[in-house]
Amino acid sequence: MEQTSLTIHNPDRIDASTINAAVAAGRQVLVQFDTLGEPEPLLPALDRLAATHGTALTIRIYGYDPRVFDARMLRALPHVASLAIDCHRNALHLETLGELRHLRRLDLGVYELAQTDILQLDKLHDLEYLHLGESAKNNVDLAPLRHYTQLSALAIEGHATRIDTLASLPALTRLSLYRMKNKVALDFVSGIAQLEHLLLQLGGRVSISEVDAPQLTKLEVLRVRGLEDLGDLARFPLLRQLWVEDQVKLTQLDLRGNGRLERLHLLTCKALAQLTGLASLAALRQLSVSETGLDIEALLAQGLPAALTEVRLRTGKVKRDAEIAALLALAGHGGVGLRAQR
Repeated sequence: MEQTSLTIHNPDRIDASTINAAVAAGRQVLVQFDTLGEPEPLLPALDRLAATHGTALTIRIYGYDPRVFDARMLRALPHVASLAIDCHRNALHLETLGELRHLRRLDLGVYELAQTDILQLDKLHDLEYLHLGESAKNNVDLAPLRHYTQLSALAIEGHATRIDTLASLPALTRLSLYRMKNKVALDFVSGIAQLEHLLLQLGGRVSISEVDAPQLTKLEVLRVRGLEDLGDLARFPLLRQLWVEDQVKLTQLDLRGNGRLERLHLLTCKALAQLTGLASLAALRQLSVSETGLDIEALLAQGLPAALTEVRLRTGKVKRDAEIAALLALAGHGGVGLRAQR
């Protein structure tokens, strides 16, 4: 399989020819430094490459715990377009981020983040992608995001202060919400007019029925504590991919209103005993069901969609899975199993 990315870890020099060749081949390049690396002497050389390659080159400086990251070193990267400053416990002079006028992609993760108004920095308003990592208090003010008119992809870990601001983002198509507490209402998602991809992971709530996104094509719900109900999935008529993992209280799914669904992945939903509408999914190509409460024989008796090219039905028990594999083979679905890649 052709590699689509190149990662260079803790280099002692910058090999410009290797990076140039990778970008020319259409690959994303990540040059990263952890606590054992010494990035500062190499940043000018990386900046020259950043001026040429834009967001195809990401520079990452991470994991300085117990060292305190001094963001003033970023002044050596005036042309950086894609930057990750994450897995830090403490950081100083993060206002330096506001000097990076070419920045378009930012991954920011500082656990003891003191600047709750960090998103007010003017130069961040041109971001197209932002990942805001978890902090001790998860209290970054999200209100300044209303100025981020180019932001198309956003990931937030736990921060919820003025989260309703997200409904005003005109370009937002991808939203990932991690560790959202049950008291944080998600009805604001319904106001994100162009939203196509929604990921909910960790945190807790009983239902996501309040979320209405008619343009949604991909929904991922992973390890959300206490979740019992996804609501009427027909409110996502354009849905093509559905991933549900580790939802131990979810008992049923009704897919009769999701005729465009192409990929369905259900993993470790042990209370899930009812799956309605599977046989009617004419567009379904990939199906993966593992460790659920579903009656596999009953599913097969109803008939699987004719368009299926990849099927995996598993219980986690070797003998039982061998029996299921034999049944699938008899039904004409004995090919290679679906890889669980989102």
